[in-house]
Amino acid sequence: MKNLSVKTFLRGFSAFALCASLSMGSALAYNGDPELAYTDSAPTQTVTESAPSTPPAAAPVAAAMQDRLNQLKTGSVIPRTVQKSSALAADSVITSNFKNLGSFRLSFYCSCEKCSGEAYAGKTKSGTDITEGRTIAVDPNVIPLGSRVYIDGYGLFIAEDTGGAIKEQKIDIAVSDHDRAYELGIDKATVYLIG
Repeated sequence: MKNLSVKTFLRGFSAFALCASLSMGSALAYNGDPELAYTDSAPTQTVTESAPSTPPAAAPVAAAMQDRLNQLKTGSVIPRTVQKSSALAADSVITSNFKNLGSFRLSFYCSCEKCSGEAYAGKTKSGTDITEGRTIAVDPNVIPLGSRVYIDGYGLFIAEDTGGAIKEQKIDIAVSDHDRAYELGIDKATVYLIG
């Protein structure tokens, strides 16, 4: 048998050790010959436990709710055509966050002399112009002038006016002309005080 050099012996032994380590799934780091070097380093995943957080979908919903609350409390009340609509029904944001004043008798009026009187024709008790989709007349002992109210089925209004016949649970909603006021007639709806 030929004499094997130490270097040849070590190479053979290292190759044997490498095969043995691969079959057992262990890691072997060899600092010698690059052909024999092997590292069994499977990617590791660190799992850390953390406190439960708000689900990602909840954040946009909460933001949308906050935007709606801010709009109701401080946003512009844009004049619009007054019309009862299911799209303007009081939703959970309104029913959960604002004071329910109960059911009110609704009537409609315009800025004409017949509806508003000669002294106030076109102007509200607050001094603003009577504006459809914004102005309502209220009993200031029930709803203070300047208050925002949400009328179920009709939307958001500002209490800007009063009237001789508007007492207790009655609201007069301003519209653009006398014929429309007459056509809309009388209704009942739940009213919420926004502030």
